[in-house]
Amino acid sequence: MTDRQRISEDVVHVKTDPKFEKWANEHGFCPNALPHPEKWPARPLLFRLSPGCHDVPVESVCKAWGRFEENNKSRYLELNKTGEEETAQGSLPVNTHTFKFETSLFVGTGILRLPSEATKDYFAGKHRKSSILIQGKFKKKLSFRSVYTGQEFCHPVKSPGYLLTKAALSLFKTLSPSMEANIVAENDKTMIPNATHFMSPLAGTASVIQVTDEKNAPKLSPTIRIVEDLTSLGGDFTESMKKYPDMEKRIVWRRKFFQKIKNLQQYEFDTKKVWTFDFYNDKLLMDELKLAILGSKYDVTRYLAGQPLRILSKIRGTDDYLWNFELWHERQTEAWDESKKNKVVINGSPRTSEELKLAWQKEEAEKEKLKQ
Repeated sequence: MTDRQRISEDVVHVKTDPKFEKWANEHGFCPNALPHPEKWPARPLLFRLSPGCHDVPVESVCKAWGRFEENNKSRYLELNKTGEEETAQGSLPVNTHTFKFETSLFVGTGILRLPSEATKDYFAGKHRKSSILIQGKFKKKLSFRSVYTGQEFCHPVKSPGYLLTKAALSLFKTLSPSMEANIVAENDKTMIPNATHFMSPLAGTASVIQVTDEKNAPKLSPTIRIVEDLTSLGGDFTESMKKYPDMEKRIVWRRKFFQKIKNLQQYEFDTKKVWTFDFYNDKLLMDELKLAILGSKYDVTRYLAGQPLRILSKIRGTDDYLWNFELWHERQTEAWDESKKNKVVINGSPRTSEELKLAWQKEEAEKEKLKQ
């Protein structure tokens, strides 16, 4: 019996491209195995703390975090246990409950919201596909100029072609005109981790920001809508509240304001206030990990080359994270067996793997027709 067979009941291998195996071997933190999807509470999604980034796990612990050695045995990084009941290898809830987390720079609460029965009041009347709420306190004062958010990848991603690459970059640029982007070629030999990235200032990227005293901080829930309010920063933000009573206009003003580096340098994230951030988007279907563009859906997992999408914030140019979460889809694992009829939940409705297969085949057939 091989090591791969021995751990198959608890752990499943990530589908990887052979051309990137050297990267995975070079960077020990690149997951090449995951807890088996049968243990994923939000199957077919796995939403979890990114291993090694949350040095003080509060509610969820990540025991078998994703490194499997083919030679003799599995090698896992074990984080400190908190005495609380373990979830499935650090899995975090989706839609229904909040979760707590802590790093050396930030302590807070979050909730990932996708369209479902539990979140229908939040998504009603909106074109949004997802929302991630982050709320908490900074542990040290940090300049707005130094705190970034976005995507980064351990090794290169597969090129989806010129049009899709352009569309993706356009999406990120729309989210943040001050974005810093770099795409490493598939044949890159430098093996610098996280060289492929799309990062931009947190203050200018977040969809909504609210800064309050602790007693006035909103309680996160599946349905809450956060109100843009940075009046506690004073100055221009006090005036913007008066000048733009319409929240959407205040958001546009704030994001444009923080496109300028000199404006970012004037402000700090302080440690006394409670900061609430909402990040929502109208193009990425997180429940399927597909990009919706011009009426078509494109499978993002095909281009990730065995890597997760991330929800993160970090100090620019460092490996110091405020938060870092991973989002995986079962399609990225060797457990994705279309013939099995395991019930999964998408958008609050149970569907079988066979139904998902038929839907996927239909999409592929429609794409082929468009090519002809």
